[in-house]
Amino acid sequence: MLGARWSYSQKYNLDKPIGAWPTATVSVSSGPLGKRVTDTFLATSHEYLRVGDYGDERIVSAWANIFKMLSPSPVVRVGGASQDKMTRVPGDNVWIALKKFRDATNCRFILGLPLFPKNSIGMSQKIMAQSRKYLGDSVIGYELGNESRKYPGDSFIGYELGNDPEFWPNGLGGWGSDGKWKAGFEAYAQWFHKVALAINPCGSKKMLSGPGWGNVNTQPVSWLARILYQGKECYLRELNVHFYPYINNETVTATQLLSQPLQDFGVSKYKDYQRIGTKERLGIRISETNSLYGGGRPSLSDTLVGALWVADALFAFSDAGAVGFHLHWGIGGHPTEALGQPNTGVQTNYAYNVRPKEPPLPYPSVHAPWYGYLFWTIAAAGDYGRHADANFVPVWVQNRGRCSANMKIWALKADMGDLRMALLNKDEARNCNVRLIVDPQYCKKAGILTRLLPGPEGIFSKGMITWQGQTYEGSGLTGKIQGSKAVQQLMPVKTKDGKRCKFEVPVPSASGAILAAKWSR
Repeated sequence: MLGARWSYSQKYNLDKPIGAWPTATVSVSSGPLGKRVTDTFLATSHEYLRVGDYGDERIVSAWANIFKMLSPSPVVRVGGASQDKMTRVPGDNVWIALKKFRDATNCRFILGLPLFPKNSIGMSQKIMAQSRKYLGDSVIGYELGNESRKYPGDSFIGYELGNDPEFWPNGLGGWGSDGKWKAGFEAYAQWFHKVALAINPCGSKKMLSGPGWGNVNTQPVSWLARILYQGKECYLRELNVHFYPYINNETVTATQLLSQPLQDFGVSKYKDYQRIGTKERLGIRISETNSLYGGGRPSLSDTLVGALWVADALFAFSDAGAVGFHLHWGIGGHPTEALGQPNTGVQTNYAYNVRPKEPPLPYPSVHAPWYGYLFWTIAAAGDYGRHADANFVPVWVQNRGRCSANMKIWALKADMGDLRMALLNKDEARNCNVRLIVDPQYCKKAGILTRLLPGPEGIFSKGMITWQGQTYEGSGLTGKIQGSKAVQQLMPVKTKDGKRCKFEVPVPSASGAILAAKWSR
């Protein structure tokens, strides 16, 4: 690692396969094309309480350095528990800060609207009016990913109605026409419909995303269908749900969190929702997610475990058909209370006494999960600050050999033809070589290999992590990644039958690699 005391080269020479390691053979096809990655699939989610910190004019350029890595127009959801707990609309200072943040990043917003308060209609209408005043069409007029390629008509959304109704203080339910609380799903569905029609009536542009339930693992699919069918003609621009792994937050181990059965369970539950959305030609956004619920767990979510979970989950849910995947950062941080939650990608830290008589300066502090965001970005878009430009293509294991590591391999084909193959070794200790067999049009040029490598603590590293040889260690208040990019060129070798060719990549435990195979005629 540049500028640090630790370098992974001290442990292994990764320039060529390591003879003592077992080798798995994997075939990657350049077609047929599978699911298209939406242009800004990776997105973030933030509570209202401290979201104005990102637009502090003293430091907004540093936050722009962070968010603009993900997309030329990042998608930012503002909401969560704070939207249903709010007792008054955020003040002008919040909207002014959001505007400054928007101007610096060219971001697009999805704003959470309250549904639990009895006066949700009035409060939502005020939030919508304030957002139009300060943010204009960055809230209500943007194209949703590549969905215009899949669904006819406009692709505009702007507001998420309600958040985790199953966790409301009164439980799941809604306010009746008599002004009294009614318990149960039917009361909730009627209340959702009443509020939605009042703020986004039939005949106007559809602007709402919902229902924002707490977890696809626990809500019946029939409930989603009910919300969809009552709202699709008038106000629903898309559907959204939340997702967190269905596992005990307090006892889960790294091995359990990164296990394939756990991911398979969540993806299978999500696909039940996706089938309904596809049938009705509505996209489904996972508007809040992360490695563990409740902000994650220290020494797990805030380590390379969290980064590997993030990277693999992005591939899995994009391949499953979701149009967005918003990793939730909570409040980010607070100047006088506890700092950000463990699964935060970039925590808000505060510098004191930067200038006399000024409040603390809220600057970005990159944590381990962020490296998983960057890993995905390069795989999906080929570089930072670009829209995704790729489709999934088939990958299958020809022979595991003696490789018993918890390995995952994904492949995307870029529009210009290159194959981007993502190799994730989510194992705490076991290493493997991977032999990648590719089609003949990738046999003439050298492939480009870059690596995600842990710090000295391996999979439990919180710091000294490198991605493409770069790090955020020593970035200070800038929000800029440090050091020179490290890449390795790999020449393909013809297979024995001469029909295809192979690349051989050593992948140590607790690491990842992306191999970009170059297309040629």
